[in-house]
Amino acid sequence: MTDSMSRRAFAEQLALAAAAPWLVADLRPEVRIPLPQQQEPSALAKALAEGVRLRYPDRFTPEELATITRSIDGRLRAVERLYQTTLTNADEPDFVYAVYRGEDT
Repeated sequence: MTDSMSRRAFAEQLALAAAAPWLVADLRPEVRIPLPQQQEPSALAKALAEGVRLRYPDRFTPEELATITRSIDGRLRAVERLYQTTLTNADEPDFVYAVYRGEDT
């Protein structure tokens, strides 16, 4: 008899495995980088962390959830900084992608 896993369970495990390096790095004290100032996490970061808490109510301590909230907030702030970067027409990618449409005849 084989153990089968549903697609949903597989996707959840895959998502946890993908997020694990960031969460573990944020939870390990020797890996933490001291921040010059601690800002209050945004409402979106708090809501996303609350989703994590509701999904996994018995897996994280309040301190770990606070760390997760700060981590989410830091990533959201980095995305905002990325969106604020202006590009000009002179900014080009390192490579050009072109679809191969077959031999020219």
